Amino acid sequence: MLREELRNITIKDLLEDNKISVRTSNCCFNANLETLFDIVEYHESGQNFLNIRNAGKRTCSELEDLCKEYIPQIEISVNTNGFSENKDENKDKNKDENKDENRRQAEVENLIKEDVISAINNKQIDGNDILSYLSVNKKKILEQKFLSLIEYYSIRTKNRLKIIGSDEFVTNYLFVEDNILLNIAGLGRKCLEEAVDLKNKIKEELLYLINLPEEDISRLNLVRQKGDIILDSFVTEFYKTNNHLPMFWILEQQLTKNKNRSIEILIDTFPVFQNYHSRTFEDIAAKYDITRERVRQIRNDTFHSTFEITNEVIEYKKNNDLIKYVELLQNKDDWKYILEFLQGIEVINQESLEIQEILKKEQCNLSAMFVLQIIAYIFRDKYLLLGGLSISNQSKNNTFLICKEFADIFNFEKFIEEFSSHIAENETEYDLNIEDFLSNSTCWVHGIDLYKFDNIVRIVKDIILNEFHLYSNLDGLITIPSRKERNPGDVVYDILKVKGEPMHLHDIFIEFKKIMPEHKYTQEDNPDRLRPYLQKHESISYRNRRSIYTLKEWEHIRTGTIRDAIINFLVDKDLPQSADDITEYVLLHFPETNIVSVRTSMFNDTQKRFSFFGNGLFGLASKEYPAEYEEIKQQEEQRKSFEQRLYDLEKFLSENDHYPFSSSDNEEENSLYRWWRIINRDLKLSENQKAEIDRIKNQYADFDTEKSVYDWFCHFKDFKLFVLENHRLP
Repeated sequence: MLREELRNITIKDLLEDNKISVRTSNCCFNANLETLFDIVEYHESGQNFLNIRNAGKRTCSELEDLCKEYIPQIEISVNTNGFSENKDENKDKNKDENKDENRRQAEVENLIKEDVISAINNKQIDGNDILSYLSVNKKKILEQKFLSLIEYYSIRTKNRLKIIGSDEFVTNYLFVEDNILLNIAGLGRKCLEEAVDLKNKIKEELLYLINLPEEDISRLNLVRQKGDIILDSFVTEFYKTNNHLPMFWILEQQLTKNKNRSIEILIDTFPVFQNYHSRTFEDIAAKYDITRERVRQIRNDTFHSTFEITNEVIEYKKNNDLIKYVELLQNKDDWKYILEFLQGIEVINQESLEIQEILKKEQCNLSAMFVLQIIAYIFRDKYLLLGGLSISNQSKNNTFLICKEFADIFNFEKFIEEFSSHIAENETEYDLNIEDFLSNSTCWVHGIDLYKFDNIVRIVKDIILNEFHLYSNLDGLITIPSRKERNPGDVVYDILKVKGEPMHLHDIFIEFKKIMPEHKYTQEDNPDRLRPYLQKHESISYRNRRSIYTLKEWEHIRTGTIRDAIINFLVDKDLPQSADDITEYVLLHFPETNIVSVRTSMFNDTQKRFSFFGNGLFGLASKEYPAEYEEIKQQEEQRKSFEQRLYDLEKFLSENDHYPFSSSDNEEENSLYRWWRIINRDLKLSENQKAEIDRIKNQYADFDTEKSVYDWFCHFKDFKLFVLENHRLP
C-alpha cells in the first residue's frame, strides 16, 4: 500500500468499519485529522495522541493500534537508512516527551490526592488535568451525570450544553467565573442561571468521583444504566449492606422529581404517598387550568399505562415519559429480593409488619397500598391483589396481597362481597364458626381443597380482621354484630302476635319502647312515627280509622274501614240497597258506627266507587243495575269539610309515601296539593284544626314534598337494588 493511498481512507470510513469509536472520531475531527494519512503522519511526527483535546487513554490506544496495523503495510519509497536515522531521532524525541508527560501526570496525581480543591483554586491543575486523572469508567459516570442533569433545564439550555458535551464543559468552563459561561455559543443571559447550576452540580459530582474507591466503580457500573437517581450515596451504601438496590426508593425519586403533568395528576388523585389528602377533580382542574373531565381522562390513561394490573401490552410513543416507569418495573431481577423477603407468607395487608419494614428500610414515603399495588403488578404470576388502586370507586377498607396458589382455588373477591352482605343484613348478634362457614361456602373454585383448607381459613380470618374489624373470641368464634336495625313494622307484628288481639297505637308504642329503647322513635317519644310502617306492612291491618291495629291472619276479626265493609256488602247484591240495610251489615263489624256515618262514607269516597239512586238507594259504580233504577249524579262541586280533606290527605300519604305534587296527572292529587298549601297559611283555623295540621307534619316529616327529590330517591332505590342483585354497576 502506498502512503498516498491513506488519504483516501477518511475518518468516517474508519468509523463505519468499526476501526475506531465515535468518541475517537470526534477527537480526530477536533484535531483536524480528517484521514488515515493524517493520523499516521501525526503518530510518526512523535506527537502523543493524549495531547488531542478530550482524548483519553482509550482513544489513544485505539489510534495507536490503528497505526500499528497500517504502517507495516506502507511501501517505503524513501532511503531506508535515512528513514532509520529519522526514526531513531524521533524515538529519542518521543522518549523525552514521554518523560515530561509522565512527570506531569505524576505531579497532577499528587496534587489531586493531597488537596484537589486547593490545587484548583491555585490554578495548579485545570479541568483537562482532572479528566486525564479519571479512569474511563469514572468518565462515563460523569458524562451520564452531565446528560441527566441538563434534561431538567429549558430546551435552549439543554440543546446548547448538549452540543459542547461533558468533556469540553469540564475542560473549558468548570473552573471559570460564572459570566464566562456566556461564551458558550447561543446560551444567552436567560440561560445563565441554569448553566451556573449545572457547573456547581458537576463540581460536586467530580469531587465525589475523585474520592470514590476503584472497588466501588464496578458497583456503580452495575446500576449506572438505571438512571441518574441511582447515582446517590444512599443507594451505594444500601447496595453495600443489602446486595440489592432499594427499588421502592428509586421509584419514589422518579415520581417526585418528575415534571410530567400526567404523573402529577396521578399523584394528586391516588394515595401514592403516605399522608395523602383526597382532592376533587374540580380542584385539580383549577390547578392545571383544564376541565374536570380532562383530569379524569388523564388520570385514567396514565394509570392504565403505568401501574394498572393488566395483561394488556401497552404501546408507547417514542420518548414517552411514562416508559421509564414501565421499564423500571419490568426487570424482575431488580425486584426479586421482595419475593425472598415475603417467602412463606400467605397474605399481606396494608398494616402488615413486613410492608412497614420494607418502607422503613428503604427510607421510603410511598403508601403501603401503593407498595402492594407495585408488588402485585410486577409479580402478577405470584400474587392476587384485593383492593388497591383503581379508577372505579371501591369501598374496601384495606388492601390484600394473596399468594396465587390459594387465590386459584378460592374466590376471595366473591367472599368479601358475600360476607359484607351477610353482616349488613344481620339483625341479631351471634357467634360464627368460620370453619363451618367456609365448609358450606360457594366461593371454592373447584370444590373444597382439604389439603389447603387450613391456609384458606387463616387468610379469611386475616381478611375478616383487617377488612371488617371482627375479632375471634377465646373459643375461636367470630362474633357477628347486629348491623341492620329491625324494621319497626316487624317489631309491632311481634307485639301483636304476643298480645293475641287488636291494640291501639299508644298501647303498641308502650311495648315498642320496651323492646327498642335505643331506637330514634323511642327517643323522640312519638308513636305517630310508627303509622307509615304499620300501613305498609303486609301482615298488619287496621280497624276503622281509629288507630286500632290487628293482624290479617286473624280472619275472625274484621279489618279495614267502614267503606271496605260497605263494598263487601254491595258486591254480593244484584240490586241497589238502602242505607238501613247497609248500616245493619256494617254494625255487625263496626258496632260504634251509625247510619249517618255510613251515608257520609259513601258520599265522600274520593275514589268514586259508589253510585246513587232514587229512594235513597246505593250501589257500586263498577256494577250495572236494571234500567228501572235511575242513577242520580252526585254534585261534583260539593265542598268537603276540613275533616274530610284531612282524611283524604292522610289516606294519600299512607298509600303513596309522599305529599301530593302540583305537577301530577291525577286531578285529585292536584286538588289535595292546593288545599294543603292553602290550609298551611290559613290563620282562621281552630286550635283543634291547627293541632291536626301539626300532627300530620310531625307524623309524615320524612315524606318528600318535592317531586324532583322523590323521583331521585326512587331512581336511587332502583339503582341500589340493581347493584345488590347483580354485584356490578349498570
